[in-house]
Order: sequence, then C-alpha cells, then structure tokens
Amino acid sequence: MKRMVFILAFILGVFFVSQAKNIDIQLDSPYFGNSTTTNVSNFLGKKPVLLIFFYPDCPPCEKEAKVINELYDKYWCRINFLGISLSRDRYDIGDFIKDLRIKYPVWRIHSKSDLRSVGGILATPTVVLLDKNGSIVVKCMGKRSYEFFKKQFDKALKGEVKQCTK
Repeated sequence: MKRMVFILAFILGVFFVSQAKNIDIQLDSPYFGNSTTTNVSNFLGKKPVLLIFFYPDCPPCEKEAKVINELYDKYWCRINFLGISLSRDRYDIGDFIKDLRIKYPVWRIHSKSDLRSVGGILATPTVVLLDKNGSIVVKCMGKRSYEFFKKQFDKALKGEVKQCTK
C-alpha cells in the first residue's frame, strides 16, 4: 500500500511540475533589423519572472511602467522582468521605450493565442508574477503601486537575501 501511495505521489508530482513549466509564450524583438525570438519558458528556472503585458498607447500602462522601472532598479538581479507589448507596431513600442526610459527588456507578442497559457489577458496593464518553476503566483489587471509589487516580490523571494548592486 505504501508503495502504491508513493508511486501515485510521484506521478502527481511529475504532472504538477510539468504543468508549472507550461508557460509557452513566443516573443519577438521589437527592434528593426533584429529578428530575435525567444519564449517566456527560457527565463524560468533560476529566478521568478514578472510578465508586464501592455499596449504602448495605454495611459495606465505608461503610469505603471514608471513604477516597474523603480522596481527594476531594486530587483533586477533577483527577478526577471519582461515587458510584453500586445501591439506589434515597432514604432509605437519604440516610442514607449524611449519616452518612458524603460530599463527592463521589452518584447512583442508573437501570437495572442499564446496568452492562453497565462489564462488570457482581459485588460492592460496586466502583470503576471511567475515563481522560478513557472507557476503563477499573482495575476492582476490595472495599475498597481510600488508597495503592492514589493510585497509580492518579497513573498516570491522569501528566504533569499541576495541584494542587487550595479
């Protein structure tokens, strides 16, 4: 009986770990002349990942980008930040990055159908915090404060003491 329980627990564990890593969102470079592509799953494994979904012409997204920039200064070495534009217009994305002096990496969504792996995006800005295994820790829509993000980051990083210095 113990052996059967162990085997069942092992199978369930493998299932849940494989489910956690099932964040499959293809990303394209927003820059002209650069055909670089990647996948969100490439950023999982070593540290949590913050996905920031936005449209370049969205006023709440612009306000939140300023907060995210501040957080990036403090957490860049402990959390992977990925800005993901839902617009594919390179000019709009470039203006967004330049005008707001975005410090974190920004990518373009390859296909909006990929958003199913995070439960879809109903409004922008939407932020999804993944733990280092790819499980969704927090998903929230609308502009959030620095304090809100700091609290969520500190929970996701519980036990780590590494400080970021440039």
